[in-house]
Amino acid sequence: MTVVKRHFYKNHKPNGDEYHFHLARDTESGEVFVIREADYTVDGGSEKSMTLYEFLAGGGNRQNALLQLIGSLVPE
Repeated sequence: MTVVKRHFYKNHKPNGDEYHFHLARDTESGEVFVIREADYTVDGGSEKSMTLYEFLAGGGNRQNALLQLIGSLVPE
């Protein structure tokens, strides 16, 4: 499986931890999803994948950043 990804949001926590969010696509299956990467190990791993539906259901700054990225892909 080859995954290509594009960074769209960085979240700084008060304790100094950071999360990076990427829009990702599996080049073999065509599946599109979001990857959250942490700068430390969270829940046994520093990376979590989620569907677009799961991610966008949360609402907030991260979700707005993804929607802006998606909107930028449409020509004016």
